[in-house]
Amino acid sequence: MTDDLDFISNLSHDEKLLEDFRLDCISPNDGKYRKDSDPLRPYISARADWMGCAQVLYVMLKKGVEFDRGTEENVKEMDYAMTKIDPVNMDFLEKKVTHHDMLAVIEEIGRYVSSGTKALLHPGTTSYDLIDTSRSYNYKKAWKEVIRPKVIEVKDKLCDLGELYVDVLRVGRTHLKNTSPVSFGGEIIKYARRIAEGVEESDKQFSKLKGKISGIVGTGAGIDMNFPGRAEEFEALVLKEFDLEPDTTATQIVQKDSLIRACNSLIDLDAPLVDCAEDTRLSYSSAIQEVTSRDSARRLGGSSTDAGKDNPILYEHIIGKYSTIKSASSVIRDLAISNFERDLKGSVQARYQPPNMFAEVYQSFCKASKAFNVLSVNVDKMKENLQPVRDFPTEAMTTILKGKVFIHPEYGLAHDFVKKMMIGCNERNREIVKSNKEFEKNNKPEKNKVKLLEFCLEDKYFQEAYNELPDVHKRILNGELEEYLGFARKRASDNIEYARKVI
Repeated sequence: MTDDLDFISNLSHDEKLLEDFRLDCISPNDGKYRKDSDPLRPYISARADWMGCAQVLYVMLKKGVEFDRGTEENVKEMDYAMTKIDPVNMDFLEKKVTHHDMLAVIEEIGRYVSSGTKALLHPGTTSYDLIDTSRSYNYKKAWKEVIRPKVIEVKDKLCDLGELYVDVLRVGRTHLKNTSPVSFGGEIIKYARRIAEGVEESDKQFSKLKGKISGIVGTGAGIDMNFPGRAEEFEALVLKEFDLEPDTTATQIVQKDSLIRACNSLIDLDAPLVDCAEDTRLSYSSAIQEVTSRDSARRLGGSSTDAGKDNPILYEHIIGKYSTIKSASSVIRDLAISNFERDLKGSVQARYQPPNMFAEVYQSFCKASKAFNVLSVNVDKMKENLQPVRDFPTEAMTTILKGKVFIHPEYGLAHDFVKKMMIGCNERNREIVKSNKEFEKNNKPEKNKVKLLEFCLEDKYFQEAYNELPDVHKRILNGELEEYLGFARKRASDNIEYARKVI
């Protein structure tokens, strides 16, 4: 066995056990793709839930002292307890002692505080005051501190690429067929703007996530028993520490309408990235070859069978993840439905979503960042692919003649005339190709194919119209399609200004 292929001998016993465990994980976000999920763990993991609930209990105790319920000594005990409590033990306490998650949190804190301090915990509140409040807080932070910066990083890389190639033309494609040109950089900038608009919408929706400190059925009656006449004030002060507004429609749970809107904004945010990845993947194809990766030489062998293939792996991963991200929406939407004040359906659903959705969205943008770092643009291939449109600018000719209100006495309106000319030009060129094969046999010089304008100028009515055209129109029909971009350059400038301002 070769030593340079042995990666486990140098692992410690614990490290080896951990790697073995990860291979047994059902979720790929904890197994194979764990590294791209790691930055989110402080916000969407089971540990985050346990510690988040403890943090809400801590804040309630501190605020209770301001309401003359408890003393600074109780707060000091909680300060100490928060440095000692262990979510692993909370998990064992739930399974072996309390059979209830929030009671397990209280028991774990109780190991490090006096019975008097323990008695002050959970003042008329219910478990979902803690769970939903801490989750809303953590989901906001996951967006703001982890997902959003990565999205901005990708958006900025698209802006940089777009600015670099804004004057490079590529053939426009509708229905996967070639047509009039677009600015390659301008199209990239469009994706950047769409992502920037998505960031703004996600900012708006995540800012609206809410919490609750209103008790078992949301009336605040239990809170009022502990803080007479000041239940609403207590709720507002506690939630202010978590940068949350109270959910005034809460029952035993925070209603999930705002969470649904926030998660849907992530799906909408991911969509332009997927659109960009799909177009880049097609441009990467053997048929088009307008982009590749700068590390393609190193990455040959992307196929297990064909050692010479360089597959657009990262772009395909981004596209594939979109399905899993969208599928999460149906689970998250069902969180809005609860029998009366609460049932356990939502508890089950929330174990899976939105945490997995957050991980998938984040991973998509991580992959995009890696892909755009090494994106290589084949400008020569873009020129080559655009040349047939320069030679046969059918759409530009049609619209230029329409602008002149051209009507051919035999072929009719501009569209019909250009179609007839293109058919005739194609027939002429097929004959030229056929005759060139004969010339090759007889060592005679080959004929060049006829361009559309050249063929049209054989028609005297078109020739009269052409002579009256402005010089810029003539240049376009002669293949100078740089003149045929309309307001694309201005739009690119406007779009990049907008995309850059979202930081």
